[in-house]
Amino acid sequence: MATPILLLNTKVEMQSVLGTAKTITAITKASEAVITGTHDFVIGDLIVIDAVVGMTEINKRVVRVKSVNTTVDFTCEGLDSTEFTTYVSGGTAQKVSTLLTFDNVTSFSYPEPQPNRIDVTPISSRQKVEVFGLDEAPLITMNMNSDPMGATIVELRKASRTKTTRAFRVTTQTGQVLIFNAFVAGGRGFDGAAGAVATGQASMTLAAEEQWFAS
Repeated sequence: MATPILLLNTKVEMQSVLGTAKTITAITKASEAVITGTHDFVIGDLIVIDAVVGMTEINKRVVRVKSVNTTVDFTCEGLDSTEFTTYVSGGTAQKVSTLLTFDNVTSFSYPEPQPNRIDVTPISSRQKVEVFGLDEAPLITMNMNSDPMGATIVELRKASRTKTTRAFRVTTQTGQVLIFNAFVAGGRGFDGAAGAVATGQASMTLAAEEQWFAS
């Protein structure tokens, strides 16, 4: 029987600082992608990948380092790149140097992404015919107790204002880990009534596919 996720003692963290960009020179197509480029990463680091030419599927992903080959290359844990397009050139890898922890999140919602339904009905048909296209970009929402001067909310506002992405890590009580990179909106408004706790909301639109880990 699967272990249910209980939203107690669940930790939500958001990137506030990225390290110096390291230049990528190669990426393998493998069950776990190996990225070549001089670096100083260690096992467990979260790395944001961008500006790759060719293997564009890896752009804006946040990956977790499984192993390193001195400072020559590193393996992306669980990232299957066998069906990605072939790497051509370029790209950067930046370590998530600092993560801020939310202490005011009251709910976390990640609805199942829905495919874009494309109408391909021919004029000879007597009923509508549709095929599935790309999945819609997933939209995650978090409800929070309002904390306008909290470090995480200040960083949310900064990301929202500059229209830049932030890496997130969510760790459940049972140890599963979710990582993703997303464009952020929120941190400015709040809602409340007499005698009630003021609340706010943030939304994150994924910039690339998320990853889950058992621990």
